[in-house]
Amino acid sequence: MSLVTYRMLNKLVVAIPATQTGKLICESPKTQSTDAVKALLAYKKVASDPLPQEVSLDDGRLVLVLNNKKDAYYVVTPMGCSCPAATYNPGKPCKHSRKYFPQPKKTREELEAEGEAILEAHHNTAKRLARPPEDIRASLPGWPGGMNGPVEAI
Repeated sequence: MSLVTYRMLNKLVVAIPATQTGKLICESPKTQSTDAVKALLAYKKVASDPLPQEVSLDDGRLVLVLNNKKDAYYVVTPMGCSCPAATYNPGKPCKHSRKYFPQPKKTREELEAEGEAILEAHHNTAKRLARPPEDIRASLPGWPGGMNGPVEAI
């Protein structure tokens, strides 16, 4: 198994083990400073003034996206992104992942099957229903002698 590694200013960006089939397995991406990306662009002999909005590496399998404050680059791979949205919503693709690595649209049949599976799982779960007490007056604290106060006199 070979290892494709990108290093920026002695910091590991992402290590991508390439398997025998050529499919890549990505580790968790790490946000990079603009200085680190400038050093990478200088190494690749690409202009870094002004800072590019995105830098595509490894034939588009890794994309560096400039954040809104323009002080760092998010690392986006097919398996994840280093932006805060991806960190706080694990398992859901962030806007960067959706833009650079779009998922194929589901067909109507796939959506209907998924909906039916959700409904079936919901119907198969045990449900606890709230049940009122048999005699509400018996459950209320009363006055001595079994009377429930002025309500009984009316």
